[in-house]
Amino acid sequence: MDIYQKSSYKDLVIKNAYNTLEFLLKEGVDFAIATYSNVIEFNPPIPKEIIEFDESVLFIISNYSKESAYLTKSDFVFEAGFGKENFGSTLKIPLEAIMQIILNEDILHISYYEPKVEEKLSSMELLLNNPENQKLLKKRREK
Repeated sequence: MDIYQKSSYKDLVIKNAYNTLEFLLKEGVDFAIATYSNVIEFNPPIPKEIIEFDESVLFIISNYSKESAYLTKSDFVFEAGFGKENFGSTLKIPLEAIMQIILNEDILHISYYEPKVEEKLSSMELLLNNPENQKLLKKRREK
């Protein structure tokens, strides 16, 4: 198994990212994070007409983004504006998805862990995954 995909490495990455971000937020300094874009939750979602992200993205955490930022056990959350319209959204980034934390030109945190994107099943797929539900549907069709 690839050492960078082990759960023990993931735990280390999360702990290090959390501690580094907590320190930077307490110090009140501007910093940047490089993260995988496919695992970021945007609330509200950003329309594709405003911006589409590459596989990775760099965010500068300063001004309002820094003021709004906070940590949970598993996520880094902050607000940001996008596009000419400054479309506002709250971003929730899993700590294990943060590839780098950068202060000035220094890399304070680096991770080689690649988060897996969980496929979301439709409600019908979830229903049919249970064999008991399949039996019920089959009985109903036979009537």
